[in-house]
Amino acid sequence: MTGSNFGIPRPIDTGAPAEQPILLTHAASTFLDAHARIVAAGKVIKARTDRRETRMVAVPGLIALATLLYCVFHGYIVSGFILAAIVGFGALCLAGLVSVVIGKPIDPTSAQLIAVGVEEVKRFVPLMNRGRYQWVRRDYDFVGVFPDTGFVYYFGPTTRWQHLLMSGRQTVRQVRVNITTKTSQTSTSTTEHGRRYAVAPTRNLAVLSKGKSTTTHQTSTTTHTSHVLEIQYQAGQGTAPAWLSVNFGEDGRLAEDWRLMIAQTAGLA
Repeated sequence: MTGSNFGIPRPIDTGAPAEQPILLTHAASTFLDAHARIVAAGKVIKARTDRRETRMVAVPGLIALATLLYCVFHGYIVSGFILAAIVGFGALCLAGLVSVVIGKPIDPTSAQLIAVGVEEVKRFVPLMNRGRYQWVRRDYDFVGVFPDTGFVYYFGPTTRWQHLLMSGRQTVRQVRVNITTKTSQTSTSTTEHGRRYAVAPTRNLAVLSKGKSTTTHQTSTTTHTSHVLEIQYQAGQGTAPAWLSVNFGEDGRLAEDWRLMIAQTAGLA
């Protein structure tokens, strides 16, 4: 889920002009073409998967309906409903078994989108000529810093796949890590029945003992913590501020490291 890189390119440039603290640059046409092809391929794969799942449910339903109509036509109404339910359930189980054996189609487009994004960032960042740089990837989001010249960098879906280069001291207003915790609980109950003894006073009469039943309740709790790095930036005084969000998942330490690096680059720490 994470990728990072650092380096130092050509001699340092002074940066963006003071009247243009934010530079927004289009990605290379090779990236845009590859991205469009991968997204289109992902839609085809999703449509194919949806059709298969629909058939897995529709076919058992049609079989059950055909069974019911056949029985009703021959006058077996009540038994027809029962038989149709049994046949439909059996066909549904068989369809589920076939689905497990065949397996769910693998969608490679997510990894492909990440790969072309990494190549685009590797191509673009050294061309900025802003001195030492370091960047990190989380899913489809890329964020980086140029500590020598005080620039902050972002590339990803938030900017519609455009390279965003910001003069940190002029634009970045605050950097924080937002922590979100989600808790889910699952409860299960297990009942165990003890032995029941039969007492037979006569050959034709028997009395069963009450026996003993024990019910055990078990609750499991799962907690998921998400650390989201949030960067507030503003192009100039009086303009509406905006936010960039990069989800670091459960890696809170890495999120805090990048919060500190961005704050130092922007002169906030």
